Amino acid sequence: MADKLDPLAVSPAECARLLGISRPKVYDLLHQNDFPSFKLGSRTLISVDGLREWISRQTQAEVNI
Repeated sequence: MADKLDPLAVSPAECARLLGISRPKVYDLLHQNDFPSFKLGSRTLISVDGLREWISRQTQAEVNI
């Protein structure tokens, strides 16, 4: 049996679910230059590794305030 791969990128709806925020908030974040999103054809996707790094930076920014 083949091992199941973890996703490398997720949709805005899945990103919202993972972060526990609304989809409209994710669409707001998509307009930020540092948010790890990219286009693949007409789809907008969010890099899972990039999202983890982005969360880490947000956490560090809060600690430094």
